[in-house]
Amino acid sequence: MRTKYRELVTKDIIPHVKKIDQTDVIPHELVKKLVSPPFNLTSLSVPKKYGGQELGILDVCLIAEEIGYGCPALIPFLEIAQLYSYVINIGGTEAQKERFLGALARGKIGCYALTDEGSGSDPSGMKTRAEKVGNEYVLRGRKRIITFADMADLYAVFAKTGPEGTSKNISAFIFEKGMAGLKLDGHCEAMGLKGHRAYNLLFEGAKVPESNRIGAEGEGLKIALSVLSITRISLSFGFVGLARAALESAIDFAKTRVIGGRPISEHQGISFPIAEIATEIDAARLLAFRAAKMEEKKIEHRKETSMAKYYSGNVLIKAVDLANRVLAGYGSDTQYPVERYLRDAYTWIAAQGTSEVQKLVISRELLK
Repeated sequence: MRTKYRELVTKDIIPHVKKIDQTDVIPHELVKKLVSPPFNLTSLSVPKKYGGQELGILDVCLIAEEIGYGCPALIPFLEIAQLYSYVINIGGTEAQKERFLGALARGKIGCYALTDEGSGSDPSGMKTRAEKVGNEYVLRGRKRIITFADMADLYAVFAKTGPEGTSKNISAFIFEKGMAGLKLDGHCEAMGLKGHRAYNLLFEGAKVPESNRIGAEGEGLKIALSVLSITRISLSFGFVGLARAALESAIDFAKTRVIGGRPISEHQGISFPIAEIATEIDAARLLAFRAAKMEEKKIEHRKETSMAKYYSGNVLIKAVDLANRVLAGYGSDTQYPVERYLRDAYTWIAAQGTSEVQKLVISRELLK
């Protein structure tokens, strides 16, 4: 599996990376390729009975590492599909699974609209509301930094359906492209992850049929947190992939950069930090593997997943920083990829919860 996707990334993704970074646009032909065989990134976790590949969590994680290595801006084709599909897998009825997961298997793109304007890392504090009117829900509110909202066919949206002051007042819905009342409210221009296309969403009286509610009323936050406990594992592998790319760039440069008649790799001031980061990258991967195996065996892993996400994120930042320090004056030269790695890492690090959120989860699990 790793070899297959490493070859695909090398052949079909890496040649596009520089142009994507310069234009902030993923070429249409590449988008089509990523959602079609042999990539099929939107259908990795969709059960075979609905037309998907039904890959195990470990396979998905291996793929995430390879895409993170090649072009992390394309990770959302895998990550957002995971976020969306697990909402349906966890809370959907059989009819909803056939309808909404089947669409993913056919190459449709889903997105995950949890983050609210203002509440950020505290989803329980969201202001977006869904008011029940007959057999419909009317959505009003704003969501922010929603990846691929411009190209999505299906939106997993979370909104308040009950009174304030309780965690059981949020529900999950599937909003479909073409339904009235949704407006893209500005493209979020980030310094890195160019091409990943995040937007703010404005719901102005958007009507969603009751049949598009996922799970019972008030179960939305439980579903959202259950989803993140799984998808943060593959995200950790994505971090490891980019950290690995940064480390390899540092090693390649250190072996060929000669100062004073010797490659700089022969100096311990260079070689020892490289050894340290290489060790930490392996440790991060192993933490993520542990969480993946626990998910595979259906063992509770909220703490272990947050440990993997927290640690791999820190290692990623250290790896891109090391690569830029090893390249020194060449680090900011756009002829080399390490300045992009730095921008991508700092743009990406807070995805699916900041490091502080992960420490909060870990400490709660340890102290409860």
